[in-house]
Amino acid sequence: MHASITVDEQRRFLRFQFDQRATLFDWKEAQAAFLRLAEETGIHRALVDIRDQTAAGPPLDLFEFGHNIPSQAAFAVLSSPHRGDHEFVETVALNRGKNVRLFLGSEKEAIEWLIAQAP
Repeated sequence: MHASITVDEQRRFLRFQFDQRATLFDWKEAQAAFLRLAEETGIHRALVDIRDQTAAGPPLDLFEFGHNIPSQAAFAVLSSPHRGDHEFVETVALNRGKNVRLFLGSEKEAIEWLIAQAP
């Protein structure tokens, strides 16, 4: 997987840092890791950094990923401006009642939002 995963025990969130080679396949692996870690730690919030990623995947696969984001969790996603693929996944997830928010600026703002979400 082209990502590193860390646990911020103090602020109670998981951090997923994807590198430029990451793809939708890596997102799916990370989602499985999230579910496993959420079960082990009781932490149901994640900061997902995909700012360095260069490609995600085809629209239908992105749709399915957004549709299958876990409902009982919160995800703050750090992205780069003008990434329609990331915005598309956010829209799909939001339309299905998922607790996801895309951040194009400050990591601090994303963490503040994430911490404010129910654990």
